[in-house]
Amino acid sequence: MKGLREKRIYRGFLQAGKVFLVIFLLLSALPYVIPLPEDREVEEPFAESARISIEGVSLHYRIWEPEEIRGKIILVHGLGGSTFSWRHNIEALVNTGYVVTAVDLPGFGYSSRQKGADHSQKARSRVLWHLMDAIDGSLKAGAASMGWNLVGHSMGGGTITAMALQKPPRVNSLVFVAGAVHGRPPGAISRVLSYPPLVRWLKVAYPYILTPERVQGLLASAYGEEPSAGDVRGYLEPLALPGTVDTLADLLRTPRGFTDDLENIKVPALLVWGENDAWVPLEFGEMLADNLPDAELLVMPDTGHCPMETRPEEFNQALLDFLAALK
Repeated sequence: MKGLREKRIYRGFLQAGKVFLVIFLLLSALPYVIPLPEDREVEEPFAESARISIEGVSLHYRIWEPEEIRGKIILVHGLGGSTFSWRHNIEALVNTGYVVTAVDLPGFGYSSRQKGADHSQKARSRVLWHLMDAIDGSLKAGAASMGWNLVGHSMGGGTITAMALQKPPRVNSLVFVAGAVHGRPPGAISRVLSYPPLVRWLKVAYPYILTPERVQGLLASAYGEEPSAGDVRGYLEPLALPGTVDTLADLLRTPRGFTDDLENIKVPALLVWGENDAWVPLEFGEMLADNLPDAELLVMPDTGHCPMETRPEEFNQALLDFLAALK
């Protein structure tokens, strides 16, 4: 009787395994049957939109040049952001005499998306320095030789860190706005996203996940206050472009972090943090300030993760004061 019962149990497990395998194969094949939204031509979103092709990436950027140039600034957005993230800051900087460049990182904003792209901060740094070489080549001789002031928000903080480490002589200063610099290696989710059918399922579901209501909720969490309809639209439109899921999947498989190299950054750094930042908490700003040799931490009270958007006047004044005090 015991042997018969064991055989029945074995056959039961075997049958269940076959059923599971069939379901698994069906679920793996099904998303490839469901059509994805077709790629569409995207009109340039801004009057000053410009593009440059670098390492196979069509990089979207915007540039403003004052009559009299006193310095150069590049603005690098965070995760899910774009040049739109700096809409409240550009005019004040240009009016003070700075050449201002805002850029969409590869895979974000209105820059192109490539499946399997290298989203490491070092790769981003290399692409942005190529862009800045091109910009310097178009400026007056005196302006071309000036150092760059690098401003990075959240994920963009890691990008400007890599840029400063890659070409220190060309960097005048760093400004971290809730900069996500202390990263970690890819975790279990990166291994799960290595399975192509799962990524395909995410592409199928993405239009139903990325709703105005969900973007509004994310922005409210980041801002620490309710966003306007224009804020939601400005973030939603580029995130809805085809290829964004591939970018996010590739990004999650990419290691991040520069903790061991920060002591090699010798230029002045301003760290701007919201007191109530729930995305990159203030403790990370304090840690970054301790790791950088020449850093000033400015904490903005009653402010969330995006002070350049929610408290633009105070942010702009703090940035301009910092730049004016540089030697």
